[in-house]
Amino acid sequence: MRVYKCLNTNVFKTDSFHIEPLRDADKYEILNIRNEQLYHLRQSEPLTVAKQENYFATVVSDLFEIEKPNQLLFSFFHQNQFVGYGGLVHINWIDKHAEISFVMKTALEKEFFAVFWSNYLQLIEKVAFEGLKFHKIFTYAFDLRPHLYEVLLSCDFTEDARLKEHCYFDGKYFDVVIHSKINTGISFRKASEEDAQIYFNWTNDPSVRSNSYHSDVIPYENHINWFQSKLKDENCLMLIFQNQDNQNIGQVRIQKGEGYGAVIGVSTDENHRGKGYASQMIALASEEFLAKNPDICISAYIKLENAASAKAFEKAGFVLKETLQYENAASFHYIKKYDNR
Repeated sequence: MRVYKCLNTNVFKTDSFHIEPLRDADKYEILNIRNEQLYHLRQSEPLTVAKQENYFATVVSDLFEIEKPNQLLFSFFHQNQFVGYGGLVHINWIDKHAEISFVMKTALEKEFFAVFWSNYLQLIEKVAFEGLKFHKIFTYAFDLRPHLYEVLLSCDFTEDARLKEHCYFDGKYFDVVIHSKINTGISFRKASEEDAQIYFNWTNDPSVRSNSYHSDVIPYENHINWFQSKLKDENCLMLIFQNQDNQNIGQVRIQKGEGYGAVIGVSTDENHRGKGYASQMIALASEEFLAKNPDICISAYIKLENAASAKAFEKAGFVLKETLQYENAASFHYIKKYDNR
């Protein structure tokens, strides 16, 4: 098996599916697939055997000799049987993004289109986000296959743009639709004394204060005293989260109370809002806490008008228990237990 120099891992697996660097053995099946599906490919005429052999002998073979090739192509397998191929193409190594390419055997599309596409997307995402640490992947598709968009949306891609009447096929102009997904892979660490300033900035962010139950600006001296006491508190878990570029994106604090309860709070840096980080931070922090405190129930109290926060907690697996008055404000009360997961 050939390997790409830019990848430490070249085989990616999920359940009964896997991809591996494009094999010469699949070139004729790929020729047939592409010629059968000309209608949605950026290919102006049918491939010939001679053209396919030349492509594999020159373009494909060179991909394995370059540190940063302009595309990475893979054979796609179901239960170790070749069923399609695709990869990352038009790679931009500076901005860390690439277009997704994929075609499957024509005879399998009617019955397996959605399941094959969704599994392929999971695998190529592993290549891009885990293997290459890319920031963004996207699809560029002629508006001829609406079922494809359903699969993309179900895999958390978003429609970025629609280019009106952008391609010409069979006597008609069609739109081109672009869907994308951004790498939101995050990690966390425990807060330390060196984080006092960034916590101070976050806690006094106007949006954070407006959604807090105590909206007054926090004086720096009061903050430092509170922050240092929380670092020493064995019943308080304070986690800072970072994205794949090691930028601080937010924090989660879980305070264990008396008995079998704990309260969670979250805030996201203003430069990283709207990227889906909040729900991931909440999920990871609550899982970290519950793994060590399986008998404790975590509560989240959210003002009724803070719909975005409520949605983030729901996405993180919290369940709405009730609405109530909390700190003199009408609030949602969400909970999460170890066995909710």
